Amino acid sequence: MSSGSHGSERRAAIADSGIRIIAREGVRALTHRAVDHEAGIPQGSTSYYAKTRHALLELIVNALADRSMADATDLATALNERSDDGNPLDIAELAASIAGLVETLAARRDDMRARYALLLELDDAPALRHKLTTQSEVHALTRQVTATALARAGLLDSDDRVEELIALTDSLLFHRTAINEATPLESILTAYLRGTALTEKRRE
Repeated sequence: MSSGSHGSERRAAIADSGIRIIAREGVRALTHRAVDHEAGIPQGSTSYYAKTRHALLELIVNALADRSMADATDLATALNERSDDGNPLDIAELAASIAGLVETLAARRDDMRARYALLLELDDAPALRHKLTTQSEVHALTRQVTATALARAGLLDSDDRVEELIALTDSLLFHRTAINEATPLESILTAYLRGTALTEKRRE
């Protein structure tokens, strides 16, 4: 194994361990020593790869952002493949696709709990916090994917409507992660999308 690949694997292990600690005990429990113990690596290893607490937080935030970017990319690919048959995307299919994304994200419970904890604790590190909010690259891609999906379903793809659907999706993800794992995602999304379609027809 090359030193580069070993370093990448060690950074990934450190990030995963930090995420588990934050999800379980909160951001204030995150220390270099705690990560060493959680990852089962020699004491001082985390400090070698992330010399400061800020560097350790950056490693963790980047890992979370990268995973969310991959999820958004996967959704875009799936929607593109669905549209290749030339038929419009119907509301039920769109709702199912978004519900599937929420389920995928909610299944990574530690990731989501860590993300929510970091959002509350990173006010003094805006550059890191932005990577987890509407100012991130992930959000920009999500906006693009959402607008395209709405247009293919024959729905209004205005900025307001895109942000509205993203906000609903984020709320459902939080509810699934922190409140009720049985939240009926697809039925809620379908009702919302049908409601917006009806509103648009009335305005015509």
